Amino acid sequence: RGTGSKIKGAGQSKNRSGRGGRGQHRSRSSSRGGGRGRGNGRGHSNKNKNKYKSISRRPLQQYTSDFLSMHSECRAARYKVHAPGCDCSKIKTIRERASEHITENGHALDGLVVLPDIKSINSSSELKLRHELFVINESFAGYNDGGQSYKVSCAQCLLEDNPNGFVCVSSPSIQTVEIAKDLAMKRIRYKMAENIPLHSDHSKYLCVISRNILWQCETTKTRDQTKKADYTLRHSLSKQGFENIGRDDTFACCEIELGHHLSSLLHITKADADANSTYWLVMLQWTGTKYKVDLPGGKRHLGETSFEAAIRECEEECSLEINDAWVHGEPRRGKRKADENNVYYMLRPPTDLMMTSLESNLFWHQEGFCKDPVG
Repeated sequence: RGTGSKIKGAGQSKNRSGRGGRGQHRSRSSSRGGGRGRGNGRGHSNKNKNKYKSISRRPLQQYTSDFLSMHSECRAARYKVHAPGCDCSKIKTIRERASEHITENGHALDGLVVLPDIKSINSSSELKLRHELFVINESFAGYNDGGQSYKVSCAQCLLEDNPNGFVCVSSPSIQTVEIAKDLAMKRIRYKMAENIPLHSDHSKYLCVISRNILWQCETTKTRDQTKKADYTLRHSLSKQGFENIGRDDTFACCEIELGHHLSSLLHITKADADANSTYWLVMLQWTGTKYKVDLPGGKRHLGETSFEAAIRECEEECSLEINDAWVHGEPRRGKRKADENNVYYMLRPPTDLMMTSLESNLFWHQEGFCKDPVG
């Protein structure tokens, strides 16, 4: 009969507490701060290990041979069945700490063992936690109790399965991307007419830029290359009306830099077949000292999926309302360490929105493309 166990928390730690000394722990690898194999709390363990593993082990709750009773209390999203005599690290740890379950007939864990796969957190657990943390306003990732405020965000370990979400409207047709820009600007005008305040992170300026131009700005190595790429980017922006956008310094005198997430997606998509022929919808933001060109998106809130976070951030930052129908292709993730907590969704306006936009174009009516069929 299979024997299961219920474990609360995020799994067993790989570190063991030291035999003596305050704050000491023994690591599997050598540490800079405290000699061979011992750290004193100030040293750094092997960087290849997960930094978010807890130092102390969480206590084992109980054993049972009734899976349904375990699931009724554990409510894990997934479970894993271990073979009899399994020698994996989890089973070894449980055996060491369950010496009281050794009988004359053998160990209680000698048969099939069912363990909750608690590396993946059920979204309902996050929603429950969010409701308890933000009892006043669940739409804001912070809380104010009348004097002291705080913000709560997801740690790296919680972003493994559901990372932060970012979006990029991309197409080989510049007209297709401009349709997305027009939809966003139409929504901005509606908010202004209805006195709906824009989000504090909202970007007023949206631009359609060739990915090839952005890639040239990202990969410049010499001063002449940087000057040429900067001129090409400014010329592309000036054709969209950004010669002077109302600052004390003219647009031509201000520095322009690419944001981190835009830079990341440029490297992720560099091997795409259409990399040099697509256009991207980007935000132009004033930081106080320079202009930054970047993509919509941001941190995931508790209880959200990555795409739900991308939907919310896209509406907050550029007023573009998107849904599943906008997604074009598979989500993209980078291999660099700086990108491990982010996922990028490539978007394209759905067919029905594109047709609605075209039918409202005066040129199409004048040329007779939108006439009702005869008969």
